[in-house]
Amino acid sequence: MKSCIKTNKLLILLFFATTFLGPSFLEAKEPASASISFRIGHNIWSDDAHFNQLLELFDKYPNVTDEFTFFTQGTHAPITDEELERRCLHLKKRIAETHAHGYRAGINILCTIGQHPEDLPHSIGPEFPRAQTIDGTIAQATLCPNNDMFRKRIRRIYKAIADAGPDYIWIDDDVRTGHMLDSSGTPGSLCYCDNCMKILAQKFDKEITREYLKENFDAPETLAKIREFTSDSYNQLFSLIEETVHQVNPDLPIGFMTGERYDEGYDFARWAKTLAGPNGDREVYWRPGGGFYDQSSMSALFGKSHEIGRQVSLLPPEITVIQSEIENFPYQLLMKSANVTTLEAVSHIAVGCTGAAFNVLTGNNEPLDEYEDMVATIAERRPFFDLAVQKLGRKPNIGVFPLWEKEDGNFPNRTPVQALTSCFSEIGIPIAYTFHEDTNVVLLSRAYLSHKTPEEAKNIFQRGVYTDLDAVNLANDPATYKLNDLTGMEYGGEIRVDGIEKIEEHPLNGAFANRTRDLRQSFWREPIYSLRKTRPNVETLSSCIDYGGNQTAETIVGIYENSLGGRICINGYYPWSNFYSYSKQSQIRAIIRWLSKDRLPGYVDSFAKINFWLREPGPDGSFAGIAINSNYDAVREVAIMLKTDSDFIDVYDYNCQKTTISSSYSDKDGYRRFIISEIKPWEPVLIVCK
Repeated sequence: MKSCIKTNKLLILLFFATTFLGPSFLEAKEPASASISFRIGHNIWSDDAHFNQLLELFDKYPNVTDEFTFFTQGTHAPITDEELERRCLHLKKRIAETHAHGYRAGINILCTIGQHPEDLPHSIGPEFPRAQTIDGTIAQATLCPNNDMFRKRIRRIYKAIADAGPDYIWIDDDVRTGHMLDSSGTPGSLCYCDNCMKILAQKFDKEITREYLKENFDAPETLAKIREFTSDSYNQLFSLIEETVHQVNPDLPIGFMTGERYDEGYDFARWAKTLAGPNGDREVYWRPGGGFYDQSSMSALFGKSHEIGRQVSLLPPEITVIQSEIENFPYQLLMKSANVTTLEAVSHIAVGCTGAAFNVLTGNNEPLDEYEDMVATIAERRPFFDLAVQKLGRKPNIGVFPLWEKEDGNFPNRTPVQALTSCFSEIGIPIAYTFHEDTNVVLLSRAYLSHKTPEEAKNIFQRGVYTDLDAVNLANDPATYKLNDLTGMEYGGEIRVDGIEKIEEHPLNGAFANRTRDLRQSFWREPIYSLRKTRPNVETLSSCIDYGGNQTAETIVGIYENSLGGRICINGYYPWSNFYSYSKQSQIRAIIRWLSKDRLPGYVDSFAKINFWLREPGPDGSFAGIAINSNYDAVREVAIMLKTDSDFIDVYDYNCQKTTISSSYSDKDGYRRFIISEIKPWEPVLIVCK
């Protein structure tokens, strides 16, 4: 794998390294195998017969999991301190029994703050202050974390959990904003009660009211102060939990579950440091998650993986236990098959996780033998999880970078990073989740560009940039960035009906010239933008015609190399969707490779729907990746193009059977083609390049 940034571009590298998120992974540890856990509901462990069924089932599949993680409860409003203490005494016995069967055991506290108004008659009393919305509405199931009563409760319940003797403790994802509590629909901080408003006022250095916040909510200063307040509140909570837990057992690891956390500042590195203790030497676990509870939309599986990839990219390298959340809520077996459940774990490993936490068993009183096929399938796939983690480790993903950063918390106007990501990933273009020296192509949205300084915007256009006209209009705006000389194109008109893309004759289009792509504006009402060339060396890749074959726009997809060496592609025709025809897939792949100046680390070169991820090479130049056939048909003779000097790759199938493949072709730009004979429907392969 060759370097993508030359020495004379050091300043550009430094800009991206400091702007685009993320701690360095240079000192990342490499796990030897996957960390696998099963999360066990209160309904299972609290009943002797049910718990014995659990042990009997897993004793039949002794290698399926390393540990059991016991939920403190099954409902999402905080239970009383007394009840939680009683359950911890029971869990102490369950932990000992679990140890006797050779498993580690931990406790997952479901409600530190609280989430949904569920089973309120058995929840904590009204004497504990609740969180309030920006409208002043009381959140019945969510406690305010910024008062002495709450802090006293945290010391009590976390001491009780630590006293139960677990091997680790998990804080669940109720430590977050939202929780279905804001009646106005306006996102916001964790709480706007009177006490929290006083703390917020200190951030603003003036008195403020809820009305003031609502009126000024979109202002960058308001958003920044709210994020700072929320992140600080969590950090203080984590500090209290860490101190309490480690007073009982100094060596007890603490884990935290997250999702995408723009509203809270995405301060994962800070929170992880706090959970690691004042000396930073306590082990911290992480469980990144998102919503994919059933298989009704398989694209949502990969959408969740991309969310998880962004979360993992912000974690310090010291965190090596990263168990993706695999949740089949509400645990009805036909909602998500065992095959999809295991594939989900692989997909999340591909984006950076080092294991999985399976929350897939019953939440009711069903006998656990009904779930044996699920457990057996996970056991069957466990060797592949281990092998993938061993080969991929904690190295970051490399490839095309959909521009995002943790400061994208402009709540009403989020960067649509998911829309920028999915379609490229599904046609075999590897995605990166943080800037890296091999990330030489970026996907740019207007929302991302809108909060950059002029110098930052200029630096973006020194690279390979794929974007749409909305972003270019902002880049060209004389009142903002004035980058016409770098974009090479501008708005040339709008076509609202009957627009068909015609692929023109051009070397990047190859044999696909004169093919068309009709996305039916009458059904999917997205305007088509004509591009006006403002520089002589702009080249047309696609034009627009109507249903009579008459040209209605000379250029709707254009490319341009600017004076700074940046290469730009502007797409005015459905730029972020529907790349599933042979001709459009081929054009997009050729564009991305051209934008990278033939430094893209690799890509799929077959007509197929294959999600493909690659990891940064090791010191010896070896690297690895995962390709998943994301379709219901087998794909045969799958061509993988890799930027490598090696003539051989090892390909492992789902059964860990290795096939060594020699390169069938190498081109003048240093790419070698490797042909994988077959990838079965909804199955992965692990690719290792020596």
